[in-house]
Amino acid sequence: MIRVPITVSESERQRQKSPGFCLLSILAIAGMFLTISVVSSPIPGVNEPHYLCKARSFSDPDWCNRDFFLTSANAHYCFFWLVGPLTQVVSFTTAAFIGRGISALSLAIGWTVLGRAIGLSSSFRLLAAGAFAFLSQLGNFSGEWLLDGFESKVSAWGLGLCAVGFWIRGMVRTCPGWMTVAGICCGAGTMLHPVVGGWIAVCLSIAWLLDLMTRPAIGWPRFMKSVWGIVAFSFATIGVALPGLIPAMRLVLDDSLSRKDRELASFIQVFWRLKHHLDPTELMAAQWLYAGGLLSLSIILFIIVQRQLTLDSQTPAAESSRDAGRRLTLETTLLMKFFLASIVIALVGAIIGWHVVEARYMEGWEWRAVLLKFYPFRTFDALLPIVSGLLVGLLLQRIMADRWKESAAVFLVVFCGLPFVPATLKRENVRPGYTADQFADWQAACRWIQKEAPPGTLFLTPRESFAFKWMAERAEYVCYKDCPQDAAGILEWQRRLEWLHDWTLKSSTDGVYSRTDLEELRAETGCDFVVTRILGPFETAPVWQGKVWQIIKVP
Repeated sequence: MIRVPITVSESERQRQKSPGFCLLSILAIAGMFLTISVVSSPIPGVNEPHYLCKARSFSDPDWCNRDFFLTSANAHYCFFWLVGPLTQVVSFTTAAFIGRGISALSLAIGWTVLGRAIGLSSSFRLLAAGAFAFLSQLGNFSGEWLLDGFESKVSAWGLGLCAVGFWIRGMVRTCPGWMTVAGICCGAGTMLHPVVGGWIAVCLSIAWLLDLMTRPAIGWPRFMKSVWGIVAFSFATIGVALPGLIPAMRLVLDDSLSRKDRELASFIQVFWRLKHHLDPTELMAAQWLYAGGLLSLSIILFIIVQRQLTLDSQTPAAESSRDAGRRLTLETTLLMKFFLASIVIALVGAIIGWHVVEARYMEGWEWRAVLLKFYPFRTFDALLPIVSGLLVGLLLQRIMADRWKESAAVFLVVFCGLPFVPATLKRENVRPGYTADQFADWQAACRWIQKEAPPGTLFLTPRESFAFKWMAERAEYVCYKDCPQDAAGILEWQRRLEWLHDWTLKSSTDGVYSRTDLEELRAETGCDFVVTRILGPFETAPVWQGKVWQIIKVP
């Protein structure tokens, strides 16, 4: 039996490739991403106070200038430089919404560039985006997300997807020009977020090497063009990334502390504060099942799509159809080699970080912590729903293209609407660590502070403090969420938390927080006020009393 490749009509193909239809597809994808972001994660999202308050302080150093975290070193220099001015002319909420819109558009453009590179038409790119959004809302492997808020990594991933798309074009055509464009995009992503962009660059370089080792001999001229291509990619990436890479490298290479102190800071960061991202033994069973499920799904979809494309390339149809089938087979294979590189990095990270005893008793924890703090699971985690979504789109395009007109509306509604189900279910209007009454009273306390407390005052806030600087616009002595990223800052953050722990134990032994206890607090920390719901009772009457929280002025 003669197999005829599944193709769309010429008029449909031209319509799908038209600039207007492509732009409409980008806007539709961006709109879907933004809406899902707002539905799943109310403003402020979990990390938005962390990033936007730091950006405000970067642009206006006098704002909350007594805050420990805001005056610490800046790891995301270019992001703060770009976003900081916006936070001075609009509210944090408006800045976050604008940022989410820009991030969604950046991600949609990257999705489009990559989708086009592997042969997805505009409509099926939209379907694939819906599949990605749905899968990303189901969970994660190491805490990575792309649609739940505004921070530097989202736009960095948008630029990273552009880089992967242009890299695939450059590899298929053995074209140093496209590889240079890929490097520019990857460098811009690295400039915004050195870890995200840096790992994408590493994965693309590994994938290039894998392709060189596994593809049939291409001849000396094409081999040299391929080498020049990866060289151009590397130089373009590094050159464009320098404005963001230099400040980040200063933090990494800072040797102002002793080696022992630097290792201790890495241990605190990896095996305590960020263990839910960096320690593989801390990942829950559901996270491993999520990763295993999506990885299996990606492999199965890839095998099916490759079989379809291979059969199309071997069918006795027009030569142009056979060439197109072979090209799409190569493009999809390149995408999977890029994904494979991220799997290898994650696997190495798991081997480095795995331990069956407490981390402090693990042999070689010093060098293990230093390596793990570079987030080896991040790229693999983000790519799980991305690759799965793209392969879903490719498969649907292969089996539905000839009857797309009859079923387009139904499939678009289903795939674009499906992500909103898990997004709605995971929405939390009350932040973790609070009941509804506690959070409402926390907001009331912050409003009082913003209105009544002088701008230069310093506050002792509780461990569960959420968005205090966002809502109250006053400085915090230390905040568990806001951990610095430089070694000296991490150690000081740890010291402050330990001192406060000891102070609360000592102050509570006699059953009352006396004036002397508060004087000791001021002498050590300089705090002007205490915001609490569990400390006390205090000899000093509160200056504000809510249903749950109270504010005590430190004498």
